[in-house]
Amino acid sequence: MGVLQRFERRLEGMVEGAFARAFKSEVEPVEIASAVQREMDDRAAIVAQGRTLVPNDFVVELSGADLDRLSVYADSLGIELATLAREHAKEQGYSFVGPVRMRFEGVPDLTTGTFRIRSGVIRGTTVEGGEIRRPASDLPRPAGAFSGRPRLLVSGPEPGADGAMQRTYELSSPVTMLGRGTDCDLRLVDPGVSRHHAELRVEDDQVVLVDRESTNGTFVNGEPVRRVALTDGTRITLGRTTLVFRRDGLY
Repeated sequence: MGVLQRFERRLEGMVEGAFARAFKSEVEPVEIASAVQREMDDRAAIVAQGRTLVPNDFVVELSGADLDRLSVYADSLGIELATLAREHAKEQGYSFVGPVRMRFEGVPDLTTGTFRIRSGVIRGTTVEGGEIRRPASDLPRPAGAFSGRPRLLVSGPEPGADGAMQRTYELSSPVTMLGRGTDCDLRLVDPGVSRHHAELRVEDDQVVLVDRESTNGTFVNGEPVRRVALTDGTRITLGRTTLVFRRDGLY
């Protein structure tokens, strides 16, 4: 099964006909997915022997009317489009320098039923040497995207248990990928961490930690886990990196 077919299958399982009702014009999610693939292919650049770099930041520009119809499903569709981009990159041997991001914007010069893709190469956030590096080119992370201001206090592999080396990473996306790969939302430069080690998912106002079949496992408060809802103060261990989940009172 090809990348586009898998994309369509996931959409069918996610919402029954919702996108068909949302897009009353000619625009269909699979057309956007195909355009994302073409954008990656057209902008692929060989930067070193055996390494081809492609964009990782995509903006889907739509008419105002189509954006309004899409708004309810934008987060879910963005996640599926990002998954498609990663799968396409894997099949073609492409590389990213940061996490794959998908956003939707309304523009006044597009008519109903038309869209275009804008893309860029933007480095992600990296934890290395006890510090969180956010390049100047990185997009600002909006504060308070979810109730309770969910965030991670990150400590690297080196000594620093007193908390002096902790840095804060705000959670502002429905899915946050944790791992050693350059396409992770929070890249952990730690040899004990898998390329795609775990995910943090916002589900029904809960933050859920999901292990992605990592080599060395994911531990919560010292116990191995596959999937668990996090509470304020939960201690997560990936390799030799410690993440403490914090969330302010929701009342």
